[in-house]
Formats: sequence, C-alpha cells, structure tokens
Amino acid sequence: MTSGMCVRCGGHIAVPEKETVVREKARQLSDQASYPVIYRMLKGIVLCGVCLDSLPLIGHDICQRCGRDRELQVSIGDEGLCRDCVHGEDGQILVANRSLLRYEKGEKDLLGLFKYRGDERLALYYGTLLAITVQRYYRSMGFTCITTVPLHPQRLQERGFNQVDLLARYLGAAIKIPVRPLLCRTKDTPKLSKQKGRAARHESMREAFVWDGKDMPFAAKILLLDDIYTTGSTLRSCARTIRAHLGPSCEVYSLTIYR
Repeated sequence: MTSGMCVRCGGHIAVPEKETVVREKARQLSDQASYPVIYRMLKGIVLCGVCLDSLPLIGHDICQRCGRDRELQVSIGDEGLCRDCVHGEDGQILVANRSLLRYEKGEKDLLGLFKYRGDERLALYYGTLLAITVQRYYRSMGFTCITTVPLHPQRLQERGFNQVDLLARYLGAAIKIPVRPLLCRTKDTPKLSKQKGRAARHESMREAFVWDGKDMPFAAKILLLDDIYTTGSTLRSCARTIRAHLGPSCEVYSLTIYR
C-alpha cells in the first residue's frame, strides 16, 4: 500500500513501513496531551518512512530563548541560555524562538528548492512541520495572530512570491490562528549568508522594517514566522518594530523551521 511521493527522495510512500516511524517520532515530539495531534500530522506528511526517520530533529535540551540544540556543541548554562543569548543585546525584545530541525546540508538544498522555485508540495510539507513545532512548544500560548518577515519590494519582484507568506497560510489554517501582515521592509539588505559576523548582520538589520498593521491590541501576543533562525538579527529587528508600535505589553515569539 502506497500513498503519494516523498518530497525529499521522490520515492513512493509505503504506509505500513512508515507507520512505525510515525509512532516513534510522535512519542519523541509530544507529551500525552499533544500526541494524537502530532501523530495525525506526521502520518499525513509527504515523507517516506526513511526520510521521516532521518529528519535532523532538535532535541529536548535547548537554549530557552533561541531554541538552539545542545547537540550543536553549544554550552547551555544553569539559567537555560546559550552563551550568545546570555551576552546578546536586546534582552526580551524577542521572548523566545522555537524551531524543529537543525539546518544541515541536505536541508539547505531542499529549502532552496522551495524558496526559489515555489514548489507547492514543499509549502504543505514545511507548513506541517511548523504546525508540529507549535504543538511541541507553543500549544497553550494563545497567540493573537501570526505575522511574517516581509521581503523588500525589489526582492519580492525578483522572486515572485514570499515563501514565508505561503507557510503562514498553511500554518494559520492548521492551528486556527489568523494571519495578519504587520510589517513592511524598507531596507534591501544583503543576504545574511553573504554577511560576515554577528555584528555585521545586526547592523544590516537596523531599522530595516516599519509598522504596517492596523487595529492591533497593545497587549497582543504575536507569533512571528520565518524559515531560518541564524543569528536572530532579522527576527529581533521585526520584534523591535512591533513592540515600538504596540508597546512593552506586547509579546513577540518567533517560529522557524530551522535553527
């Protein structure tokens, strides 16, 4: 018995062989309350059993602010924060980030196909991964809305779409939270992969966004969506702009596929 084609390897998805992996991963990613929901999402994800089993899942021992996996050989102190977060700037501008997967070589190639070719199957795949991440970490948060990191108009014209907007559409439908655009990007920054060092990335994102939302409560709890958390400069810049408009009673959390 098969059900579709795997988005990672292109092979047929053999349902009986996948079932054992689905149950194992659901136990790994959930507690008793969230197990049924995560199980159903994993069962429906467009991956074969082998590819599902090989996903580089972030473990349970993470930095409580940025969500970085201790397996990446990053020291996590007694306060639950990695070295970068202990010594980083901006304090609680961004309350926390959570991600599902480590950003490894094979993941970079697959994400590139989605970002620059817009394969709709990958939008559903990544949207499901994000919904699983919400169930794993943010299930009881009660977010006011989901918003996304916007592209600069020139970059949007070149690419033709914002891949994160596609993900937000799937995620919002899956977890029943409205999606609202709150920001506009006014600064066309170089790709972060082409910038050297945390300081350069931080400086490039300074005042890169402006408020573009309407009728938001000041005590809102915002879920800010992007595909990758690297240094966090982009997400913190977005969070800073949101809080500058809504005030300190607003809380901004971020959600990414990769960390």
